[in-house]
Amino acid sequence: MIPYATIEDASLALGRNLTTLESLWFDYSAAKSDYYLYCHNILFLFLIFSLVPLPLVFVELARSASGWFDRYKIQPKVKNSFSDMFRCYRDVMKMFILVVGPLQLVSYPSIQMIEIRSGLPLPSFGEIAAQLVVYFLVEDYTNYWVHRFFHSQWGYEKIHHIHHEYTAPIGYAAPYAHWAEVLLLGVPTFLGPAIAPGHMITFWLWIALRQIEAIETHSGYDFPWTLTKFIPFYGGAEYHDYHHYVGGQSQSNFASVFTYCDYIYGTDKGYRFQKKLLQQIKQESKKSNMQNGGDKLDYSSLCSLVLLCGGCGNLPEVLRFRSGASMVKSVGLRTARSSSCRLLVVHFCGCVAEMELLGSGGVVVDPPHAAGVVFVDSLCRLQLVSLLEAVGNRVFQGLRAPFCL
Repeated sequence: MIPYATIEDASLALGRNLTTLESLWFDYSAAKSDYYLYCHNILFLFLIFSLVPLPLVFVELARSASGWFDRYKIQPKVKNSFSDMFRCYRDVMKMFILVVGPLQLVSYPSIQMIEIRSGLPLPSFGEIAAQLVVYFLVEDYTNYWVHRFFHSQWGYEKIHHIHHEYTAPIGYAAPYAHWAEVLLLGVPTFLGPAIAPGHMITFWLWIALRQIEAIETHSGYDFPWTLTKFIPFYGGAEYHDYHHYVGGQSQSNFASVFTYCDYIYGTDKGYRFQKKLLQQIKQESKKSNMQNGGDKLDYSSLCSLVLLCGGCGNLPEVLRFRSGASMVKSVGLRTARSSSCRLLVVHFCGCVAEMELLGSGGVVVDPPHAAGVVFVDSLCRLQLVSLLEAVGNRVFQGLRAPFCL
């Protein structure tokens, strides 16, 4: 609460006239308690969770109707109905009412402890910007390690698997998580303001911008006009979408905002290798399209077909696609020593990847020259990941020598 009765008293105490923004702030907050101002976060979060993802709903519905936005959809094969998206929003609102809202109501003593102020003078734009940068950097670093913990076997099975129910994320799925995850991720969010406490307005902006960033990251769309593309080391939707696509087995792309932690600690190798592979595939596609009269090849459906055949065990001896224009040149099935093990040999652009399927989850892979590997996880979800990420994954139990068709 501002300790001045009038604007004239405030001007006298500051030794100058109040700016226009300071006068507006005085008129609004002078008679309100600090606790009341802090609780504005509940309203802001409700509006952000409800309204910010809403344009993405219309985009998704328009894409389903016309297909025009397919060019921007990161996983274009996935389509979400209005009922699917509303169900996600409903679950998020349940979490908001039962966990997020009450947490805001009872956490005010922590705001008093770190001395977030609400009085005059207001911080300058430079001060707000500098503090927000610190908050984002601190949150990003600490969130990285909390996220890695969530991808340990215990953390994923007990907590984090709920967030990964959306292998193709949508905007409303950004705060969709287990209640324990919501509480634990509140620590990195609060740590920045605790280290560099500022004004209540800065705190409001921080909470709002962090949630808007999370929604953009989970949007499922890579729009070329997104302003965040101009932020150095920013991950964005495509970066985080890869993490969701790989799912619970992922040991890559843990960063919440920036990419520097993944780069420093080597947890973006799978993503970078995949991007390099996809660039090669696109080049192969252009060459093939020119040779085949411009017939466009859908590589995502090809991968799904190969995986489905491998997963059900009905893979023919040699499988070919689209008159030689395929990324997957040929696939072979060989009988291993045990009837419960199969060798699945996949040809990626002239490179051979050998895998031995162990039950429903384990995969043995090697060839140092393979571009990528395919595996079936314990939920029978079919995945395509790069070799570098696969080798670092615990479901891969060992190595074998390369096997050629």
